Amino acid sequence: MEPAEFSVPPALARRVEKLARQERRTPAALLREMLRLYERYRKQQEAEEDPYTEAWVMNLVREVEEEDRLHPKTQAELDREDEELRRYGAAQAKKLGIKSDRDVDRLVQEYRKERRDAGRS
Repeated sequence: MEPAEFSVPPALARRVEKLARQERRTPAALLREMLRLYERYRKQQEAEEDPYTEAWVMNLVREVEEEDRLHPKTQAELDREDEELRRYGAAQAKKLGIKSDRDVDRLVQEYRKERRDAGRS
C-alpha cells in the first residue's frame, strides 16, 4: 500500500518546521510524535469519562521526564518556554476575569461543587 500524501496550508507547514527546529527533530519525526500522542489522547478519551485521573497524570509526568532526558533543553529554551507560559496564563486569566488569588480559589470551589453535584446525579 502506498503512503497517502496530503498537503497543509503554508502557515501550518511553517509552524511545524519552526517547532521541529526548536525540538531538534525533522518535521516528519515531529508529526509522527504528534500523531502518536493524539491517538493516545483519543484512546484515553474513549476509555474514560474523566481522562484526567491520577494514573493519567503520573503517566504524562513520566513521558515528559523521558522526553527531557532524551532531548534536554538549554537554559535559554527553558526561559523562553517559561515566558510563553506566563503570557499564556495571563491571557487566560484575563479572559476568565481572574484578577486575584481569591478569584482562583472561588473558581476552584465552583468547579469542585459542579463535580460533586454531577457525581450525585
